[in-house]
Amino acid sequence: MPHIFINYRRETDAYAAALLDELLSRRLGPDHVFRAGRSIAPGADYTLEIVRAITSCDAMLVVVGPGWHEHFAARYPEQEDWVLYEIEKALEEQKVVVPVLLSGTPRIRPENLPDVVLPLASFQYLRFDYRNTVRDAAYMSEQLERRFPGRTLRSRLTAALTRRRTRRG
Repeated sequence: MPHIFINYRRETDAYAAALLDELLSRRLGPDHVFRAGRSIAPGADYTLEIVRAITSCDAMLVVVGPGWHEHFAARYPEQEDWVLYEIEKALEEQKVVVPVLLSGTPRIRPENLPDVVLPLASFQYLRFDYRNTVRDAAYMSEQLERRFPGRTLRSRLTAALTRRRTRRG
């Protein structure tokens, strides 16, 4: 059961991240997909929950929309940037980090990244296009399950049990 952390810019990519969360949760089970906006309980320590989720995840999906990199220049290093912090932490923890390029977003270029996340530019990306959201999310899920084969059967069983409980409730 791969545990997936969804990294996204709340200001620009929250709707895409929420849709990706919903589609992946249907397939993998909601307990296996972490998105801060849904997964952190009210009153919980945000920083601790983020760190805990990153250290326990198998892979981080970095949602990248048009102009995503421009926020680094506007914030870094003067302001705290959670997107940057989360990616940096995942790289430190040697997690699988997968850029997810939204519709019309070009490939990440190294010259647009701060040094601490420079490896992101060389990682194989996936696409999440508004015209093919279900198909793209299914493909993402299949690729993640291929990457973490020992967790696949348990993940599917957990997702099936979750769906069954949801229908009954």
